[in-house]
Amino acid sequence: MSIKRFLFCICLTIVVGTNTPHLSSQTQLDVIADVVQFRGDGAQTRWEFQYSFADTSLRYVLSPTGFIGELLCTLEIVSALNDTTHDEWIAAATSMQSVPEHQKFFTGVRPLSLTPGKYTVRFTATDVHQRSSTITSNFVSTVMPFSYRLTMSDVMFVMPRKTGVDDRFNRNGEPAVPNPRHEVIGRDPSICIYVEIYNALRNNADTFAIEFQVLDNVREEQLTSYIRQAGVSDGLVIRDEIPAGALRSGVYTLRMRVLSNDLAVVHETREERFYILNPELPPEGRIMLTEDEEFQASEWSVISGERLAHELELSDVLASDAEKSIRVQCTDDRSRQRFLYRFWRLRDPDPTTHNNERLDEFRAMYKRAQTFYGNAIFRNGWKSDRGQALLRWGIPTQVEQFIATIDTKPYEIWFYQHIQGGVHFYFVDWQLSQNHRLVHSTMLGQVRQTNWFNLYAKAFSPNPTPPESLQPTQR
Repeated sequence: MSIKRFLFCICLTIVVGTNTPHLSSQTQLDVIADVVQFRGDGAQTRWEFQYSFADTSLRYVLSPTGFIGELLCTLEIVSALNDTTHDEWIAAATSMQSVPEHQKFFTGVRPLSLTPGKYTVRFTATDVHQRSSTITSNFVSTVMPFSYRLTMSDVMFVMPRKTGVDDRFNRNGEPAVPNPRHEVIGRDPSICIYVEIYNALRNNADTFAIEFQVLDNVREEQLTSYIRQAGVSDGLVIRDEIPAGALRSGVYTLRMRVLSNDLAVVHETREERFYILNPELPPEGRIMLTEDEEFQASEWSVISGERLAHELELSDVLASDAEKSIRVQCTDDRSRQRFLYRFWRLRDPDPTTHNNERLDEFRAMYKRAQTFYGNAIFRNGWKSDRGQALLRWGIPTQVEQFIATIDTKPYEIWFYQHIQGGVHFYFVDWQLSQNHRLVHSTMLGQVRQTNWFNLYAKAFSPNPTPPESLQPTQR
């Protein structure tokens, strides 16, 4: 499973006051921003802040070659350790008129090298010639690490080649003018992307496949295509333009996957939303459903018996104390079904899509836990401490596994980069029962025993069978 990218678009808009002599009261400061991540040098990640603003957004003043508008931009990026990176620049726009009609968007990129982790970002943009026009956005960005496995960068939307070449935006010999708006416009549009593939040669991937799949706003497949790629380097470039003339105007998701040559193994997956604006194919209308109608159409309205009881038991892994109290009060199948429907609807990260991505991830982790942590001695792998960690927090950023030796029992150390600035979980099979127990964690609210290695991991001392007061928390 890939580390989920925290990629987003922000639309920063204000209405300029009526006292502005050069702009009407309806003119807006239209700025769109996108964050795209690539492999950097060493352990660093190349974090790119890509932005776009309309030529009609700014106030223009006379210049030797016409008129010029200027946008003062600042970025303040604060790590979990309160280390701050500051960047400031002027983005200029030119025009032959003092009040231009809209013809183009101006685009720019600010690259930074950041250590993987979670950051708080503050972006501010100010019209240099109309200081009252100022906008600010605060957001959180998770900078992902790039390991030595076969992996890929974020998907970067770019402008079509036919729009002309700007040498400032050439990447590895390919024209890649950023399209942070993720807008695909025209009567015969193409989805234009730039992606980097890493570590193919290192992983002996002589040939592998790249899958492009377009899903509509209810996650129904609209088109799928494949290309074969030779793994001749550890830094490959994919610059492609996917015809999309048959797609109606609307919101879509581009899913890109790196697959084995036989398409059986998924090495990496990236997903990005984009927008098609085709004047000849208007969007189709959707019928809005009431909550009761949505419940009746959901899977929860028909489950019963052992499966219903099992789903309720699984929900306890994520449920709050208040939710558990409500569940206990549901005494018939219908009320339990509705509880599950509302429980998972609250956790749906994107209600506009057909799938509940959090539920899909949860079920994938359940299968993984049953496969890897269930055995003849301990059949329900999802109930194990490692299985519970998978269900709650997903696949860890890093896992260190230690087999049994003369001196130590088997143990594992899990690290999650995206939780509380980075946390560790320590699991030991201290009973030698093929069931690693959580004996220590640096995460707030979890079991804490800094002397875990001596208490549980040592094979013979100080005590091979610790008293009940020192045993890991029972489940």
